Amino acid sequence: MSAYNEAVVAQANATVDAAIKAVLSAPANRAVVGAAPAGAGKSFAIGTAVQDMRKAGLRVAVATPTNDQAFALVSSIADRMPKETVAFVPASSVELPAEHRRPNVSERKARDTGSDKILIGTLSKLGNAHARGDLAPVDVLLIDEAYQANAVHYYLVGDLAPRHLLMGDSGQLAPFTAAPEADRWRGLREDPLLTAVEVVRRNHPATPVHRLPITRRLDPRAVPVACAFYPGHRFEAAVLPGVRRMELKTTSGRRSCAAEDAALERASKAGWAHVELPSSAVVTADPATASLLVRLVARLFARSPTVKCENTTRARSLGQSDVAIVVSHNDQKDLLRIELSATGFDGVRVDTANKLQGLTFQVVFAWHPLAGLTDIDEFHLDPGRLCVMLTRHRHACIVVGRAADRELVQGIPPATPSYVGWDMNPALDGWYVHEAVFRELEAHRIDAR
Repeated sequence: MSAYNEAVVAQANATVDAAIKAVLSAPANRAVVGAAPAGAGKSFAIGTAVQDMRKAGLRVAVATPTNDQAFALVSSIADRMPKETVAFVPASSVELPAEHRRPNVSERKARDTGSDKILIGTLSKLGNAHARGDLAPVDVLLIDEAYQANAVHYYLVGDLAPRHLLMGDSGQLAPFTAAPEADRWRGLREDPLLTAVEVVRRNHPATPVHRLPITRRLDPRAVPVACAFYPGHRFEAAVLPGVRRMELKTTSGRRSCAAEDAALERASKAGWAHVELPSSAVVTADPATASLLVRLVARLFARSPTVKCENTTRARSLGQSDVAIVVSHNDQKDLLRIELSATGFDGVRVDTANKLQGLTFQVVFAWHPLAGLTDIDEFHLDPGRLCVMLTRHRHACIVVGRAADRELVQGIPPATPSYVGWDMNPALDGWYVHEAVFRELEAHRIDAR
């Protein structure tokens, strides 16, 4: 019996095929957007597109915002197409890590890629090389994580190819910028701080958007929360209900661990737990929140967790590398790393949402961005940050905050700046997203007092 929702998988494959066909049949100077929720298999879709483009005899360039994303695509595409040569075009200071090297991968300078049919590099590298005249035009440009790519880098590669496929996750964090006076560009059609997808759709509103109706990372228990980040985009889990299971060893009751056990048991069954400390205004790197997170991790491993999913026939023990804690600030990260190291849990990954974007773990602990705040701002309301925090897991996510956090997004939303010709409002969007997520997590509240 299949562990998958075959109808959803078939619909997702058909959507990818339709997006690729739309690119192949598009007139010159046109783009197609592939929008996907967290864990939909965007990079696999990019690999499928490369295969189809090569079958059509086309020369293809694949661009990514970061080096790590480029590395992953180099090895995955090379594995899928062992008879094709994959040319990786790195910056002079970048070298392909050993784990991503393959016999059919060659590292090239841009000016030496004239005969290569598959080129992979970051948007910055390919764009600068093309601007210098070192990189010859290609037939199709594919951009992975296009919602993370800012318009500046997209402009550099705009005329590298006459047809583009922009694949990305609209719920993720937007590109970071330190540009001074960023607001001076708001409302302009060529705003360099827009994402690649936004600038295309603003200037070409008829651009077709193919929305993948699937998440392969999240299971059905996680989808209702995840949907809050993707208004108007309906999707379902690839895996069927009950296929993924996390089991915890029964231990003798300890009153000192009652809240931790309640949270872990709730998460193992429902996929979620929202653990709330007492209402209090706290510093960003709150010692009490950090201590609770470390106790949750310690208690998790004290109960010998095992996980079973669609990829295995037998349950396996959960390792430290299967677990992550995601935070909003570096000082929270630093405090947690010190405490985890002192308790023997160095293998648990701790990082900010920006650094964990795109990664997958079996179990995730999330330090809620609103935890203990007295006032909220655009940074903490950013819906992309919360989306990353709550969509990294395959089995369970345990959110840790304070009892008064939900009160910050009740009542009338705060006034926010508005700009002529610019209708996006991340702070207001974040307000409503946080409100919706709190509602979804209401059934999973655990009192940690």
